[in-house]
Amino acid sequence: MDKLATEYAGKATFICVNTRSVSDAQAYKQQKGLKSTALVHGAGQPPAEYGLRYIPHKVVIGSDGKVKKNFDGVNLSRDVKELV
Repeated sequence: MDKLATEYAGKATFICVNTRSVSDAQAYKQQKGLKSTALVHGAGQPPAEYGLRYIPHKVVIGSDGKVKKNFDGVNLSRDVKELV
C-alpha cells in the first residue's frame, strides 16, 4: 500500500483505519515499514456502509464516495488503476 500511496498521491487516498487508537495505527505503520506521507491513519469506528466484517479489511471507494469493491476480490494495484 505504501508504494501505491506514493504512486497515486494526489489522485487517490489510502486510509489505514485502526479501531483502537492513533498510537496503535502509528505503531502499525512503523512495524510494516510504511513511509508514505500520503497514507492516513486514524482511530475510531468506520462507517457501516463500508461493510467491515474482518480485520484487516480492504474497501475500494470511488471518488463519488460509494463502495466499489468490498473485501472479496480486492486487488489494490488493479482496482485503483481502473478507478483513477
